[in-house]
Amino acid sequence: MVADAVRLSLRVAATDAARGAAIDAWLQDPAVAAASRRVIIAEGVLFGRAGPQGVPLIGLAAGCPCCAGSVALRVTLGRTLRSTRPECLLLLVVTVEHLPRLRRTLEQGELGVSFEVDA
Repeated sequence: MVADAVRLSLRVAATDAARGAAIDAWLQDPAVAAASRRVIIAEGVLFGRAGPQGVPLIGLAAGCPCCAGSVALRVTLGRTLRSTRPECLLLLVVTVEHLPRLRRTLEQGELGVSFEVDA
């Protein structure tokens, strides 16, 4: 992992059930479980709240995070990184169609943050 890089897990979850399953699976990952500062950003969640195991759950307005929502994603990530300094971050989006562009944006540092993006 790159020094000071945030380990980012990018997942698609179109329903509340899928979102819950993705969060549970992420929390069971040994690297995530060992991290002391973890945050979840989920598209379509309206308000920030405590997620499972007290992990902050931050809402991201619905809409493609890599196109129309890039400003919202940039603002949300910037605030999250400054306030919580997470080691691991889960980004849940609703649709799969823009995942390749979103992954490139995150990996290329276009948001001003160094991420190690996993599957």
